[in-house]
Amino acid sequence: ATFTCFGWTVEGVSERAGHPFWPDAGPLSPLFLIYFAYYFFACSIFLLKGISEHIGGRSTDQTFVFYSALIGFCGGSTNFPLWYDIPIQPYGNGLVSLYAFMIWYGIYSNRITGIRVDLSKMAVGLLLNVSVALFYLLAFASYRTILKTPVQPSELWVHGIGAFLLSSTNYWLTPRIKAFSERILENTFHDDKINALTMLKELPVHLADISEDQQIFKKMVESISLAINATGVAIYTIEPFDDTYRHSTSAGTFVNPPSGFSFKTNNPIVEELIRKPVSVVFDRVQLDLDSKYYKALLDMRYKLGASMIIPIFTGHEVYGFIALAIEGNNRSLSEEVISSLSYLGSQVGINFRTREFEKQASEVDKLVALGTMAAGLAHEIRNPLVSVQTVASMVQLGISVDGANEQFKQVLSRDVARIKSIVEGVTLYSENKKGTMKPTSINSVLVNSIEISSKIAEKHGVSLRFMPDDHSNIKAMANLGQLVQVFNNLIENAIHALSGVEAPRIEIKVITRGDNKKLGQSWVNVEISDNGKGVPESQWTRIFDPFITSKNTGARSGNTGMGLGLAITKRIIENHNGAMVVDNNPMSGARFTISLECIEAEMKV
Repeated sequence: ATFTCFGWTVEGVSERAGHPFWPDAGPLSPLFLIYFAYYFFACSIFLLKGISEHIGGRSTDQTFVFYSALIGFCGGSTNFPLWYDIPIQPYGNGLVSLYAFMIWYGIYSNRITGIRVDLSKMAVGLLLNVSVALFYLLAFASYRTILKTPVQPSELWVHGIGAFLLSSTNYWLTPRIKAFSERILENTFHDDKINALTMLKELPVHLADISEDQQIFKKMVESISLAINATGVAIYTIEPFDDTYRHSTSAGTFVNPPSGFSFKTNNPIVEELIRKPVSVVFDRVQLDLDSKYYKALLDMRYKLGASMIIPIFTGHEVYGFIALAIEGNNRSLSEEVISSLSYLGSQVGINFRTREFEKQASEVDKLVALGTMAAGLAHEIRNPLVSVQTVASMVQLGISVDGANEQFKQVLSRDVARIKSIVEGVTLYSENKKGTMKPTSINSVLVNSIEISSKIAEKHGVSLRFMPDDHSNIKAMANLGQLVQVFNNLIENAIHALSGVEAPRIEIKVITRGDNKKLGQSWVNVEISDNGKGVPESQWTRIFDPFITSKNTGARSGNTGMGLGLAITKRIIENHNGAMVVDNNPMSGARFTISLECIEAEMKV
């Protein structure tokens, strides 16, 4: 438009192909046509990319906009040939009219999202500005009427346009200049405060990763002190089955709270927080409060020096509260800060409630495991005890044990050894020792385990196939002996599961994966699979529980077949901060997958 004023894009107009006033191309008109085409093709690429990346309504809407623009471009481009005396009539302007209709329909049907809202705002703003200009003109005309000075039409236009521009500036430009200036000032003078407030909003996410209550409270105290420059922060909590909220952690002026200062559950403040768990800013409370509640607030204000209370709650259960001391008039606390503190209290309360549920679930799991173990112990020890009881009866009746046949002596020796093995297995499962951890090569551990198990595999006619990850030297923080025990147990379980299977085989595969490249985390999966019958459905959910096994325990010796192997194996992997899962292969057999976090994965050249 600017170049046209100087005749650079359009030099003038002349008669062409029956049109009396058609543009004459200027020296820069080729650049204009290039820009016209570039603008369309650039937008087309953007829209086509959006169509391929989105689904559903968003993809459909962008398709609609693309075809609308294509119609408008094809129609509008027919205007330009006559600029250069090319005899092509601009019949495509009919398509331009269709394009305008499609755009209107797209805005009306919300296919071109956001524009309806923007147009509505623009229309409201325009109406307000015109209204202000009209009221100004009425006031101006009334003033001139009082002075008995006629108003000239030119004056009405000048004053009307001036009032409209001034109103538009005040309506649209001034708020944006104000917001821009405030943003610059805040970034210039309050960077620390903004960063601290952001940290306060993100604090619940970090607290969820902390397991110890005191560590949670300490982190809260430090973050709150930094975020709002509190001179004192104290946290009071209540223990289960207690009736008193006691001092837990504090900082600043609350480091040494008044001796014996605590809150009973029947304290008016506590009762009010349970009834309505909201943050209380002392300088903003109303005077029409319950007298006991108001007196309790005053007592807390002057004895403890608190300025604000934030409950730690979920629902109407209050686990504790945070007391703050703030210098000066705490009416200056913004609503954003108060909302952030209230949100913090509710999120910590939800965290405590979740941990309560987890503890209850853990207790139930322990009882179930204890019941399973007791039943397993009874089942496993009952049969071996028969031979021991027989010998005890013989001794009680004065019958010489030397007279027993050799076969009975062997059975007795076997059963005593089995009872000893059961006790040792239970002890090993209960000890839950982590052992010394150091960088350990996963491939080397598997080579050792396969070498140990190869003789048993050869005896049962089972082929072992090892597929290491040849592209990297994979290491994990682990205890070598415990990992060898884990893989030995899984390989031997697979060997015994292949009894009676034709062409039995076991595959051990190592796979590395990068789950979080941004954080540099990588994991190694060790898959041990066989072509047996797989895991029975009846044992699918309890396969890692103690004394759960599909083997005939009464026909075996030692600790094989007691159902403790997988339970111990899973416990070891969990102590290595890893995971262990089992599934059945689509074709046949079971597959155990162990995941450990890598600490080193140097690619070989």
